Amino acid sequence: MGSQLPVARPRRLTAPARLIGRLYRSASESARVTAIGSMLRPLSPLALAAVADGAFAFALVNGTDDTLRLGTIASSQVAELADFAFQVDPSALLQAAEMLARPAAGTAFAAAVVALLVRQMPALRARLMPT
Repeated sequence: MGSQLPVARPRRLTAPARLIGRLYRSASESARVTAIGSMLRPLSPLALAAVADGAFAFALVNGTDDTLRLGTIASSQVAELADFAFQVDPSALLQAAEMLARPAAGTAFAAAVVALLVRQMPALRARLMPT
């Protein structure tokens, strides 16, 4: 007789966010630190605690230079962070993509990620900041 609550479906990540997650896997440690810092910068403390099930809450206390913690972050959590950062400030995601793609700039995949993000920027800005 009781009503059942609707089952929460996982939110589908945007293509740029998934690509950032893939780039993160193969990036150097210094590129990872810089990229995560650029994606965390526009987020509020509440968002830091909530995104990716709190995986980035350590940044509230330790900042983004905690390389020991960053070593435990999975690429799927980075993709969630990228998706959230994309909604808050698309330019933060572009900065992160540039940092992650820099060591692999010669690869077609890295070039495709940056091209995709640059191409989507005008539409996202229009959607996020209506006139």
